[in-house]
Amino acid sequence: MECRKSGNLVEVQRYPNKEELGKINTLTRREFSPEELYCFSVVLCDNDIDRETEQFDRRTLEELAGLFVGKTGICDHEASSKNQQARIYEANVEEIKGKTNALGEPYCALVAKAYMVRTESNKDLILEIDAGIKKEVSVGCNVREKVCSICQKGREDGGCEHIKGKRYGGRLCYTILRGAQDAYEWSFVAVPAQRSAGVIKSMTLKMLQEDEEQKGVWLDAEEAKQLKQTLKRLTEDCSLIRKNAKKELMKSIVQKKEPDEKNSRLLWQAMDHLTVEQMKAFGEILDGDKKELEESQFILKENKTNMDKRFMI
Repeated sequence: MECRKSGNLVEVQRYPNKEELGKINTLTRREFSPEELYCFSVVLCDNDIDRETEQFDRRTLEELAGLFVGKTGICDHEASSKNQQARIYEANVEEIKGKTNALGEPYCALVAKAYMVRTESNKDLILEIDAGIKKEVSVGCNVREKVCSICQKGREDGGCEHIKGKRYGGRLCYTILRGAQDAYEWSFVAVPAQRSAGVIKSMTLKMLQEDEEQKGVWLDAEEAKQLKQTLKRLTEDCSLIRKNAKKELMKSIVQKKEPDEKNSRLLWQAMDHLTVEQMKAFGEILDGDKKELEESQFILKENKTNMDKRFMI
C-alpha cells in the first residue's frame, strides 16, 4: 500500500565528520573529501497522528529507517536521473525527551542524514537550503497494512465502517500504518501536509468541492472509498423513491382518465424532469379534484334546494 509522508529539514551540517564520511564513501564510486560534500538532516515522518488521521507506529518507523538508507533525493517527485539531488546515508528513529504525540505516547521521529556533492549546478539549491527556502521534503513508501485503531480491521479489506477523525466511546478513530515493505524515494516539495512531519499521498488524494469559494477538503483513498459506497447507497435509495413517486402519480392520472399506450409512455418520460416533491404535488391535486368536485356539487345542490324552498307557496 503506497503512502507519501512529508517532513522538514531540521539541521544543516554542511560538512560530514570522519565517521559520516566513511558511511557516505560506501555509497560512492570513489572517496570524497568533506569539502566536496554538503550534508543536512531531515525528519521524514514520525509517530504522531497527522492531518490525514494516520500514524506510523514506532516499529514501522524503525523498519523504514533501514529501507531509506541509500535512497536518492529528487525535486517535486520528478523521476528523472537529471533531477537527482542528494542521497541518504544514515537514518535513525530518534525520541525527543519530554515530548508526546497526540496519543500521549513518547514522541519519536525518523530522522535521516543526506549528502550532496557540491557542484556548479546545485549551488543555488544549497543556497536555498541554507536560507530556509528549501525546507520541506516528501517521501514515498509502501506499508503492509492500514489498520483501524477502533476495530483493528484492515482499511483496504472493506470490513471497517469507522470514520477517521470521529470518536467512538471517547476514542479517536485513526489509521495505523504497519509493516514497512519498501522505501523508494524522497523529494524536495513546496508544501507539506503534516504538522511536524507532514503527510501527502499523491496517488490517493481526492478533493471535494465544499462551497462557491473553491474551498475543499482532502480525502484519502479509504475515506473516498467509504464516500463512494455511501453515495451509491443514496443513489439507489433515490432511484427507488423516484420510481415509486412516478408510479403513484401515474396511478392518480389513470384514475381520472386512462391514457393510451403512447400518452402513457410520454407521461412517464415527462416525469423524469420532475422532482419527487413536484410529482407528489401533482398527485395531491389530482386526488383532490374529485373531493373538491363532490363538495361543490353538494353546495350547489344545497343552494338549489334552498332556492326551491324560497319560491314554494
